[in-house]
Amino acid sequence: MCSRPAHDRRAKILGSFLYRSFRTIALAAGTCAIACPGTAAADASRDPEKSPLEEIIVTATRREQSLQSAPPGVHALTAGELRNIGAAAFADYARTVPGLSFTDGGTGGEKQTIRGISSNPWAEANSGTAVHLDEVPITNAGGTVGPPFNPDPVLVDINRIEVLRGPQGTLFGAGSMGGAIRIITNKPDVESAYYEIDTTITSTQDGETGYGVYGVANLPFAAKTGAVRAVLYQTDPGGFIDNVAEGRADVNNREQSGARIAGTFRVSDSASLTARVAHQDRDSGGLTHEDPRIGRRQQSRSGESIADKWTIYSLEFDAGFDWGSLQSSTSWLDRTVDTAADVSFFLSLFFGLDNTMNVINKEAIGEFVQEVRVVSNGDGRLGWLAGAFYQDVDQDISQDFPSPGFDALTGGLASMFGPPDNLFVRRETFTLRQLAVYGELTYQLAPQLELSAGGRWYVIERDYRSDNMGLLFVMGSVQENQSAGDTGTIPRVSLNYTVREQVSIYATVAEGFRPGGTNPPGAISEPSCAAELQALGYTELPVSYASDSLVSYEIGTRVRSAGGRSRFSAAAYHIDWSDLQTQKFLNCGDGFIENAGAATSDGIELELVAAPVDSLELVLAGSYNRAELSEDVPNLGGEKGDRLVGVPRLTGRASARYLVPAFGVKTAYARIDLQYVGSSYMEFDRTISPKLPAYAVGNLQTTLQTLLECQPF
Repeated sequence: MCSRPAHDRRAKILGSFLYRSFRTIALAAGTCAIACPGTAAADASRDPEKSPLEEIIVTATRREQSLQSAPPGVHALTAGELRNIGAAAFADYARTVPGLSFTDGGTGGEKQTIRGISSNPWAEANSGTAVHLDEVPITNAGGTVGPPFNPDPVLVDINRIEVLRGPQGTLFGAGSMGGAIRIITNKPDVESAYYEIDTTITSTQDGETGYGVYGVANLPFAAKTGAVRAVLYQTDPGGFIDNVAEGRADVNNREQSGARIAGTFRVSDSASLTARVAHQDRDSGGLTHEDPRIGRRQQSRSGESIADKWTIYSLEFDAGFDWGSLQSSTSWLDRTVDTAADVSFFLSLFFGLDNTMNVINKEAIGEFVQEVRVVSNGDGRLGWLAGAFYQDVDQDISQDFPSPGFDALTGGLASMFGPPDNLFVRRETFTLRQLAVYGELTYQLAPQLELSAGGRWYVIERDYRSDNMGLLFVMGSVQENQSAGDTGTIPRVSLNYTVREQVSIYATVAEGFRPGGTNPPGAISEPSCAAELQALGYTELPVSYASDSLVSYEIGTRVRSAGGRSRFSAAAYHIDWSDLQTQKFLNCGDGFIENAGAATSDGIELELVAAPVDSLELVLAGSYNRAELSEDVPNLGGEKGDRLVGVPRLTGRASARYLVPAFGVKTAYARIDLQYVGSSYMEFDRTISPKLPAYAVGNLQTTLQTLLECQPF
């Protein structure tokens, strides 16, 4: 396949040994890449030797700028950094970002939280953190029984990840109250061909062997006016929970397969068109639930599974002009999520029966998004940005509670209210329509002082239709239609002062919001439900809930040493959050969303990256967050001063990487990474919520890289 020698034509063979003290030990990993002329420069971000102090370009403000010029709340992880920490998914890099935390409900994904903006440790009908894959928003649209997690793309061929901390409502819209996460893939390269194969093998304590296979190919065509880039992957990190009831081992495995293909065509020297298709399947044979009464890493559950499939089709157009640039993004997201969970305890609790029952959720989401924006080129004292955004979401949900043999045990009780052996049937359709326009002006008040002001006007409409029946439904068979709407303006003002070229100080005041919505009708006929509602001051379940909003005040600084060997960033913030959207669960098994109370979040974020000598790189980062209720919320069992759920107060990270040349054409490096996550609570009511203890994660990685000169096919 290759011949030797040929200058400027190289292949890289990478072998690594990765030790992960948090459950997983990676036994072997390898990468083989073949680059044609020019590719080494194009894919330099992949090189583990590249310094973390390289100039990083981000687009968090919807225009290209260096990370040094961006607000301190912007955190960027380059492709090299993601590779160095072994990041294959969100959980692998989340602990390295100050101010970013998550909770894992064991249902196949994580709930992301930035700066403590969380009113529920698990699913929230409207996310407080926006997630984007390239230009496509992939944040879970949210139904009250929908998937409690956003799509989590496998991190293959990623250019960088940008974490935008603090409300981003002006540029990124609803759902970005706490902040936004942008996963940006590598674009097709019209200059050079590139091929890569990467493999990993892992061993999990008390579990099975896992693996990963990844492939990347980039092919230019049409005399370097176009290119196609393709990504394929298949992974399974392996399960570690055994189901003794079904006699199955490692049921919480997570098989993932996916592909991305992108094509870029240069329409002219200053305009290009890029089409993308991304697809990912994730399947698991069970939930990550351990029952300590049975044994370590064991459970006794039946009929559980998770299947999450999504496909994104997108088309981007970019054009440059003398005055600036024009960008257009058109996308369509298809997602289906099927989950089955064992709720047999419910039959024992309310009917005194020893019989199996599952709750089966099937959800289909279709989302169309069109966004157009124009951005000035930044020449002169005045800069500007303007855009328009349209979103159309349709979400169909079905929920069933099958219990085979229930009618035989109860004399046909389920059949009297609905289908045989099915205690509850729900069919729901959620729709969301959103139209927004936004803009931002930046003015150079003085050579070192810049003022930026912007806003977003939006109108949102949500409709809900449902058809419900079954023994567990309080009103028999009911069809229901509900609507909710919201309109408003989200402002943002910031001031940036450049003390000198390497030092800048930043201050921002910004607002964020989440739209309101509707609650499904009640589902439980137990008299205790009515009693609980009366105790809470309700005569029936609330029909709808309103928007919640927050105001954030932030100051920060970025400092870069004159020699470029270190950079430091710090940010402090205060957030006032009102009319919290909180999901209330009743003891009888029902639940609803309501606006309950207010909260504040105060915190600081610090990060230092340094290369005191050429062969040594050091990182020290941490955050402190005090997020708590600012008034009593009796409906939640919460009192003023109670910590918000699922939010650790203290997180930290320290890492070191040492590089040494070896044998002329080889480079070896060792990396150690320590991460700390503080304790948190899962409920406001401390009488029913055990304190989740703090924990630490350690990684030790050694790599030997060999550079070989060769020619492609």
